[in-house]
Amino acid sequence: MSFASSRGKSLFNAHCVSCHGRAGQGDRTTGVPDLTDDDWLYGTGQVFDIERVIGYGIRSHHPKAWNLAIMPAFARARPSSTDSKIVPLTPLQIRDLIEFIVYEQGRDADSAASARGAQIYAGIGGCYDCHSPDVKGDSSIGAPNLTDKITLYGDGGREAMFVSIAYGRQGVCPAWVKEISPAGIRELALYVYSLSHSASPPHADR
Repeated sequence: MSFASSRGKSLFNAHCVSCHGRAGQGDRTTGVPDLTDDDWLYGTGQVFDIERVIGYGIRSHHPKAWNLAIMPAFARARPSSTDSKIVPLTPLQIRDLIEFIVYEQGRDADSAASARGAQIYAGIGGCYDCHSPDVKGDSSIGAPNLTDKITLYGDGGREAMFVSIAYGRQGVCPAWVKEISPAGIRELALYVYSLSHSASPPHADR
């Protein structure tokens, strides 16, 4: 682990620092995830999950990339370029939806607006389809948990959520499979794993 992660750190500095930062803490203004908090948007955070992201990317146009979860832009006349069944929402409906999410996080929320938002979430918004009926997301496609107060974009406040819901999110991570060797991808994955774990990784050979 020590040998591999030390080599992985050099690869991280060469390929990943420009987005994730030297300490791996990401950037909420651009939606670059924090790699130090052990909260994983894609997969469960095991080494083979990290390897897949490094190798094939996120929305990188590689056929093996995670490409399924694309946050629609609900303030636009056509929120999704791939699903014509998704309908736009009014600003008031988006605000109601936000109150529902705030309520699910255990924060103070407008009860009437939250009730309306719950109906939108489970109905015309179709939010349950990606974020699941329990609002806890789906790491198999990269749909974030909306109840845990961990945010990818912004500070988690109502205005930041409004921007995400209204205008959509489609972050990209490049595929490195053609630029980094398989051994290098393993070393880089072990280094990324080490940023949030002090113990040796389980199932590193899977």
